[in-house]
Amino acid sequence: MQYLLIFFIVFLPSSLYASCPRYSWDETVTLKKINDGDTVTLENGRLVRFIGINTPEINHRNPSRSEPNALEAKALLERYLRPGDKLHLVFDKTKQDKYGRKLAYVYSKTGRNLALLQLKSGLAKHWVIGKNDKLWRCFQDAERKARLRKKGVWSGFKPLRATRLEKSDKGYAYISGRITDINKNKKGMILRIDKRLIVSISSAKLKIFKKNGIKLLLHEKVLLSGKLIFSRGEPKLTIYHPAQMLP
Repeated sequence: MQYLLIFFIVFLPSSLYASCPRYSWDETVTLKKINDGDTVTLENGRLVRFIGINTPEINHRNPSRSEPNALEAKALLERYLRPGDKLHLVFDKTKQDKYGRKLAYVYSKTGRNLALLQLKSGLAKHWVIGKNDKLWRCFQDAERKARLRKKGVWSGFKPLRATRLEKSDKGYAYISGRITDINKNKKGMILRIDKRLIVSISSAKLKIFKKNGIKLLLHEKVLLSGKLIFSRGEPKLTIYHPAQMLP
C-alpha cells in the first residue's frame, strides 16, 4: 500500500537547534593527551571517544599520510585544551564501545562542547551509533551549516545521485534523490528513491521517527547517508536513525 503522507522525517527550522541543550556533568576528569579530533586520553590512561562525530583519521606512523583535515581537527582541540586540563563528561545510553573506550559528550573546562566545535568548523561529520542520540538535532544542524558553507571536510562535497549508482559506489555514501514510492508492512517500511535505490527501515526503528514527530511527503527530495550495498544487482541502504536523513 502506498502512503502519500507518513510519520517519517521533517527538518524543523535550523534556528531551533542553533545551540545544544545543556546537561549536568556526569563526571569531571583530567586530560593527559589529545589522540586525534574525536578521541582523548585521560590521566588514568582511559580513552574517551566523543559521541556523535567522526573526524578524519590520523596516520600516527606517518602523519603526512593522514586523511585530509585530520591534523586540522586535532589542532583545533589543541587550541582549547592542554594536558592537565579538567574535562567534563556527559553520558548517553551507552557508556562504552566494543573497544573499551568511554563514550561521552566532552566539554572543556570552560564548558565548550568539543564535538559541536568540530562540527561547526567543518572538521567532523555527524553520525549516530546505537542509542546515543541525546544531541543529534543540534549536531545535525551544526553539520548542515558547515556543509552548506563547504567548510573543511565538506569543501568538495558532491553526493551520489540515486539514478546513477554503480557497484563501485559500495560503502559508506551520501546519496540524493526523490522518494518515488513508499510501502509499509509488518516488518517496517520500504522506500524507493528515484525508482532505483531501495531504502529499508525496520518497524522498531520507525518508532524513533514517530517519537520525534517526523513526517515526509511522497516525492520529497532527500539526502541520505549510510552503508550502500548491492543485492541481486539492486542498490540498497538501511536507515537506523533520522540522523541519516540530512537537511
